[in-house]
Amino acid sequence: MATETESFVTAPSTPEAAAAAPMAPTVEPAAAQPVDTLEIVVERRLGQHEEGESSMMTIFRVPAHVRDASKDLYEPRLVSVGPYYRGRAALRAMEQHKWRYLHELMARPPQQAAPSLADYVRAVRGVEQKARRCYSERTSIFFDATATAAQSDSEPSAGGEIEEAPSTGGQDGFAEMLMLDGCFILEFFAKWYKGDPDKLCDVAWGLPLLHSDLLLLENQIPFFVLEALFHVVSPTATKLDLLTLILRRLKFSSYELSTAEVLVQSDIHHLLHLLYEAIMPPRADVETPALVQDSTTPPPSRQYFVQLRQLSKAVSTWFVFIRDMPPVPHWMKTTTLPATLLRKVGAWFSKLLAAMIRRTPAAAAAPAATTLVVPSVTQLREAGVRFEKKESPRHMLDIAFDRNTGVLEMPRMVVDYANKALLVNLVAFEQTTTRGQPAGDGDGDGDGSRSRLSSYAALVGALVRTGKDVEHLQKRGIVENLLDGDDDAATRFFQHLGDCSSLNYESHVFAGMFKDLRQFYHSSWRRHKARFVRDHCSSPWAVLALVVAISAFCFALFKLSTTIFGLAHPNHCHC
Repeated sequence: MATETESFVTAPSTPEAAAAAPMAPTVEPAAAQPVDTLEIVVERRLGQHEEGESSMMTIFRVPAHVRDASKDLYEPRLVSVGPYYRGRAALRAMEQHKWRYLHELMARPPQQAAPSLADYVRAVRGVEQKARRCYSERTSIFFDATATAAQSDSEPSAGGEIEEAPSTGGQDGFAEMLMLDGCFILEFFAKWYKGDPDKLCDVAWGLPLLHSDLLLLENQIPFFVLEALFHVVSPTATKLDLLTLILRRLKFSSYELSTAEVLVQSDIHHLLHLLYEAIMPPRADVETPALVQDSTTPPPSRQYFVQLRQLSKAVSTWFVFIRDMPPVPHWMKTTTLPATLLRKVGAWFSKLLAAMIRRTPAAAAAPAATTLVVPSVTQLREAGVRFEKKESPRHMLDIAFDRNTGVLEMPRMVVDYANKALLVNLVAFEQTTTRGQPAGDGDGDGDGSRSRLSSYAALVGALVRTGKDVEHLQKRGIVENLLDGDDDAATRFFQHLGDCSSLNYESHVFAGMFKDLRQFYHSSWRRHKARFVRDHCSSPWAVLALVVAISAFCFALFKLSTTIFGLAHPNHCHC
């Protein structure tokens, strides 16, 4: 409520009233306020980012909690490529070798006119701004010397794991890194391709560590930087020549990679992306077998329904002679106890079969829940699943399960630390691309084919959980374990392949196989059948004992039948 000292000025309703109304005092403009330092800092930070910059990002970092748990899988051990690990103390020794590689690359006999240093600089300057937008995380090498100094004066050091120590200040630090790392990669693959001797590569641990470091997700530079520098080295060369140079030395286990002619039309982001495209099969090769199997193979419940029908018919035929037996005299009822028992057993068995047949369609009509995990190798073996090595697999995802015979075929897999680091980085890369997004996460694609390698990691991680699982797969020739032991392979290899993956379990590549394996495992008939085969048919002596027992049972049953028949027909002539 207004007080007595308050006054209100009401706008006049007519022009006359407006003329008679007293003029309000003119308000003088306030003096200019000094600009807040926070505004300056925020404005400078906003100027470092451009609109639509996120669409250009192709080189990401692994989540910190995943990287901290397994630093040997995601961090370089010998050479740093790109800005994320540049300047780290443990990797600075390789910086000297990078300068040596740059000198040797520029000293190579040219095919035409020898390129000068200015040609390399112009090539890097032409792609520098585009390369800056490819990284998801900015370090001090991205900013000029003034901004870096102001940031260091106004903000305390966060510590962390990125230690930046560029050799040149200002904006040239990022461009120098691109030229130095790009020329190092080109000269490294050129030496490897031509077989030139090199002290670094001739060391026993040199090539494996370099090959592993160059294929880490966080240790990359954009592929178009390599193309620009390669065009300076060989002006007449094409992208096909560069792909051929690199693919000759990329490898993944014993699988064959795609040729350069197949990948020349692909938009390659970096070296790890090149390897991913080289080992991944076309989507149709992975999806078609599962879809065909689901559409042509009848559900297991229908198979059980048919088997119960056949069993009921067989039992009815077996007991027909008991149902049709003529009535016996009253004085013989005390001696017909076996026949009475057989009649009761036959009636009880018929009722049991009828109840099972009535429940089978109801169970088949029940909706199936989403299958998130599958039983392990040991559990599936108890249900009768047989694991076989797939001969001449087309690719690493060439896995097939026949639910009629219970045979799961898998390609051979080598378990060692090199393959582990490569697999986890490939899975992490798949998650950063639009292909790696789980189906149904906003892209409208419900086929689940975008996460092929993540689906593979989920499958093998669910199948192999203990050392016994690894031991059995080794016996079948599927796994070749080069680690310390079977338990080590299960806990440190298979269980960590999908640490950096997110998967839609409703529609991933092996969703149909997950469902088939669980249905096969939960079938009590198959489990009892597998236990019978394992207990009574595992050795020749067990089979011989089973045959003898069946023969004795058949003889006893025949003897019982003849005795009952003789009691029912005492006047029958045995000629």
